[in-house]
Amino acid sequence: MSTDLCSIQNSVLRLGYILTLCFVVIAVDYASAYGENQEVILLEEWPQTQTSLKILELPQIREILKNFNESKMDVVEIRFPGGAEGRLWGESIAEWLTAFGLPGDHLKVIPGSGAADRVVLEIIQSP
Repeated sequence: MSTDLCSIQNSVLRLGYILTLCFVVIAVDYASAYGENQEVILLEEWPQTQTSLKILELPQIREILKNFNESKMDVVEIRFPGGAEGRLWGESIAEWLTAFGLPGDHLKVIPGSGAADRVVLEIIQSP
């Protein structure tokens, strides 16, 4: 009887290790879901009152501005959450990026951020 109990305990421990590894892999995969040229702005990070200083305080905006290369014909996709509010948020980000020097014809505002609480910015590089 005690060997059966030890066998069950060992099986449960192995299952626990396997599940732990699965959760770690899932977490790492989710974290790497956004590419090198992608930035995510969460709704809670977006300032309620926008000024140029507050927008430039967002590291995501600074990264897009730093990595954008007009001479390589880069395009910045701004993927917003669905609905009218999401569209307004995406268009507002596009207006700010234009104000900071990105050409409007290099910005593409489209639905499909993947969640209601985020906007995804991605630099698409020409082949």
